[in-house]
Amino acid sequence: MKKVSIYGIGNFGYAILKHLDRKEASDFSLNAYDRNPLLNTHLDSQRQHLSLFKPVEISRRVLIAPNSQALLADCDVLILSVTSDSVGAVLEEIAPFIQKPLTIVNTSKAFHSQTGLRISEIVAEKLTGKDYTYAMLSGGMIASDLLNHGPLGASLACRETDLWPELASIFASEHLFVYPTDDVAGVECAAAFKNVLSILAGITNGLGLPYSVETRIISRAAAEVEAIATKQFGAQAKTFSLGSQCWGNDLWVSCTGKTRNKEFGILVGQGLSIEEAEQKMKAEKKTIEGLKTITALPLITKIEDYHILHLIHRLFSGELNLAQFKTEISHRSKP
Repeated sequence: MKKVSIYGIGNFGYAILKHLDRKEASDFSLNAYDRNPLLNTHLDSQRQHLSLFKPVEISRRVLIAPNSQALLADCDVLILSVTSDSVGAVLEEIAPFIQKPLTIVNTSKAFHSQTGLRISEIVAEKLTGKDYTYAMLSGGMIASDLLNHGPLGASLACRETDLWPELASIFASEHLFVYPTDDVAGVECAAAFKNVLSILAGITNGLGLPYSVETRIISRAAAEVEAIATKQFGAQAKTFSLGSQCWGNDLWVSCTGKTRNKEFGILVGQGLSIEEAEQKMKAEKKTIEGLKTITALPLITKIEDYHILHLIHRLFSGELNLAQFKTEISHRSKP
């Protein structure tokens, strides 16, 4: 029996843990660990999250590891559910415990804020010499919807196509449809940038701009993202189609649904400072991964070549105030 482990039991980590827990005909053991010792202890004893999704419980089937070494012992598949800026430190922590071939499934949707690296690049840097395979799971999966039985859809990116059936079988169920692809770079770009566009949708909404103005802006920003991904990272154009789970589905959900990044954007559009909006979200234990990618935009590409993405970076860097941003985004967007 294969051992599947989850590192990071936050909002999405707990949702994917519960999703895997309720799979009845599973041919894998299920293990979990979080660096918060209070959360780890509470999960082990009470079978509930310390602060999220109560009263949803996990079964006794789930083994809560006391530390990362125990989590990695004999592990076959490791699901990383931590923030993009935490990935490097987590990989350094677990690297000494990787003693056999390991498949790492990343769920973080951002570029690293300080380096502009994709998560696959960070993994390659931190796990040099280790025998691992990298995969990325991304789609329109709001954590609460996943907990409430979907049915949802996700892209599963992995260059090793022979692993697709095995990996898909771990995640797929009647509540989650999984669509494999070998376009790792494309899925990583789609996942990260859709959070940026979700913030942008929230800002335009908070500014009170008409809905059709909001959709025009998002559609043009989406074209800029596709250009960056395909020209700079070699992503496949079909990854950025409407039928793509990591793009069409997730972008639609993120820009129109009740999502964390859009909620944050609305607060900014309504006049809260970026710091105030971020603190409000943190108080509600909501991570805003889109901020990481916005910060990294000049490291990712020549951002001046992409009008709308450049505008949002200028807003968040303090070069534009909200009124100036509204004028620029409303009247000076390039066709």
